[in-house]
Amino acid sequence: MDPKISFFFYLGAVIAFAIAAAGPAWKHGLRTRRGGEPTLVLVPLGLALAVFPTMWTVATIAW
Repeated sequence: MDPKISFFFYLGAVIAFAIAAAGPAWKHGLRTRRGGEPTLVLVPLGLALAVFPTMWTVATIAW
């Protein structure tokens, strides 16, 4: 995977983790969006974005 693409995956992961760390009141004060809590939505997204470049590299080497 191109290093520039990997950078944007890692940057997205850091942003997702930072927003999740801000807590459920990260947007518009205490009002949150409908659906899951932002922390419960953003932590798995951040993990997926952080793991994907490594997984892609390993898969490329393996096959």
